[in-house]
Amino acid sequence: MNHQFVRYQKEADEITQAPQTPQTRARLQFLLSAMSVMKNEFPAIEARGAVNDEQRSARIEKAFEFYIRSGDASEIRTYAPETTTSAGVLIPNQWAGKYLDRLKAFVGIREAGADVITTARGGAWKYPFSDDTANDGERINETDPVSLANPTLSMNTLNTFRYTSKGVQLSNELAEDSGIDLSSYLQDIFAKRVGRVTNNEFTNGASGGPVGVLPSITNIRAASAVNAISVSDLVALQNIDAGYLPGSAYMFHPAIERVFKNMFDSVGHRVFPEMNDGMLLGFPYVRNTAMPASLTANALSVCFGNFKRGVLIRDTAPVLVASLQRYAEQYKRYYSLIHRQDCVVTDANALAVMQQPAS
Repeated sequence: MNHQFVRYQKEADEITQAPQTPQTRARLQFLLSAMSVMKNEFPAIEARGAVNDEQRSARIEKAFEFYIRSGDASEIRTYAPETTTSAGVLIPNQWAGKYLDRLKAFVGIREAGADVITTARGGAWKYPFSDDTANDGERINETDPVSLANPTLSMNTLNTFRYTSKGVQLSNELAEDSGIDLSSYLQDIFAKRVGRVTNNEFTNGASGGPVGVLPSITNIRAASAVNAISVSDLVALQNIDAGYLPGSAYMFHPAIERVFKNMFDSVGHRVFPEMNDGMLLGFPYVRNTAMPASLTANALSVCFGNFKRGVLIRDTAPVLVASLQRYAEQYKRYYSLIHRQDCVVTDANALAVMQQPAS
């Protein structure tokens, strides 16, 4: 039976890598059904090593690619039944990793180093936090009792708001005949769309959505002028607890980056030449297009801090929906992505923000 399972598996792999015909699809359905029966009736097949973790992961990735091309989730249900939902298919690790790498480029909060926790489900999730910045240890004599200094405990609640890429239509000719790397194309489209909306809401907050990082920062530093930021202003932002400084970064809009790069001293030297290497006053900086693009009254123009220690993003595994039937009469296929996420400031002591004065 083990030999037969491996033979069926090899044939199924060969079919998924070749162009599909009604005959090969029917054969694939038979092979998948047969293998499913074998697994249920002879669980020792996998226990004896017929399919190890690495092989199983590779087959899940292949099955997912087949799902993208065909809209048929039967094969991925065979290898990973827990990844299928009534709406679509949970994205496997390798595909998800490429999508998340692209997503990071469009979400300044993620790029700045925010901690990310992925949970299996999306219900309300409580995350404890203790503020112990006001407490020190002590040196005592041999007979002295140990003092008591409890940290301040609080509880953050993270939800998962549903973000989608919106739907994408593709003609079957484009998907089948052009040689397009469909996975890479969808990863780019979905990362841009989901990245833009989540970056804006994670940064500034939204009614009925995340509270936002900038509105949650309590350490607010006033800039010296409405339409300018000085070196002293930027240095003042570093006035957070010294324990948070390693790993800290600046964050601002690309337009503000250009303002800093165009700052010159009295003899014509650039004030921040280190920005050519992505650094500012000894710390890295990241761009965030959701932050203010100009230095205007009351704008929260520059953020600084340890985002790893101070910001938490909670998400669930993204779900991809693929359908060849939804627009079959137009000879088109449909794709969309759902990615549930939330973002909160867990430790406001780790962050500071610059605000331009009102006048």
